[in-house]
Amino acid sequence: MIAKHLKLTQFRNYDFETITFHPRVNAFTGLNGMGKTNILDALYYLCLGKSYFSSLDKNVIMQEKDFFRLEGHFVKDDDNPSIVVKNKAGQRKEIEISGKKVDTIADHVGQFLCVIIAPDDVQLILEGSEARRNLLNNTIVQSDKSYLNDLLLYNGLLKRRNALLKSFTDQKIWDELLIESVTAPMFGPAQKIYEARKKMVNQLQPIFAEIYAEVSGSQEQCSITYQSQIADQNLEYLMYQNLPKDKILGRTSAGIHKDDLVFVMNGQPLRAYASQGQLKSFVLALKIAQYKMLEINTQEKPILLLDDIFDKLDPNRVSQLLKLLVDKEFGQIFITDTDEVRTRQVLDLSGSDYSIFGVEQGQVSHL
Repeated sequence: MIAKHLKLTQFRNYDFETITFHPRVNAFTGLNGMGKTNILDALYYLCLGKSYFSSLDKNVIMQEKDFFRLEGHFVKDDDNPSIVVKNKAGQRKEIEISGKKVDTIADHVGQFLCVIIAPDDVQLILEGSEARRNLLNNTIVQSDKSYLNDLLLYNGLLKRRNALLKSFTDQKIWDELLIESVTAPMFGPAQKIYEARKKMVNQLQPIFAEIYAEVSGSQEQCSITYQSQIADQNLEYLMYQNLPKDKILGRTSAGIHKDDLVFVMNGQPLRAYASQGQLKSFVLALKIAQYKMLEINTQEKPILLLDDIFDKLDPNRVSQLLKLLVDKEFGQIFITDTDEVRTRQVLDLSGSDYSIFGVEQGQVSHL
């Protein structure tokens, strides 16, 4: 899949801008805060139906405006689809594919594949487990429609169960039948989500190990392990065992919403062992492995969005990364960087065709 054109209207710091892309590599250079990352986020939004950097749609509307609109034109197989996303403050967003309105986000996700790598992705390693579960979910939903349906069902039931538990705790009452009515339907989707995540990590691990070795020059040995409470006990048993605890806490303490990924480097926990460069190399390898998995499972090349990837990488790791991107025959790539000279030097070394754009105060120019 290739993105041909992008039109932004009142999206973040873009009042109105139209960009025509190169089919291979597109680099956006400029000072921080000028809007480079916002271009990548617009492409991500078109593909996944949401922002990568904000959970609230109102935050992507340009300040002092009341709506935004994105329009993208693509080449996909033998078709030339267009995507339009528009949202007015306080209203439900609308997505259209080639003029046809999409009923739900679930109907849209998986049609246009996309992987993004951003500086804050290092928080996958350093912060809580939610970010790591989101990585699992973001990978699987793009190639498995039933997974998204199971996830939406489980999360909806979990929200209802937690609301009931809190209500019972606050009111000092208990209704066994009511809590059971929302607990039992969670077992089926939870097991399917677990199986999908386990399969994904088993598939991801060898791909990741190979890519990390290429990015780092085989300087470290790294691994990824999937942890789930229901690996050894089914959810029904865990829910029963944890019910007294849940009554006290007023929330659900067991389930696949507690799943996690464990990252290890040279036999030590990654967060305690790795330097900044190693952390960034790990995340790069992890996201590139995500890309390769999507390509394998869908037989399509996702769009690859690389935000500020050269920062905090030594020249050797930059060279290894570029060699990997060229040798692995990635599809269309988008890069942001603050240094135009460095970007040109790096891309010239890669041997790939490219276009470079300058970004300043929400204005884009071809350099």
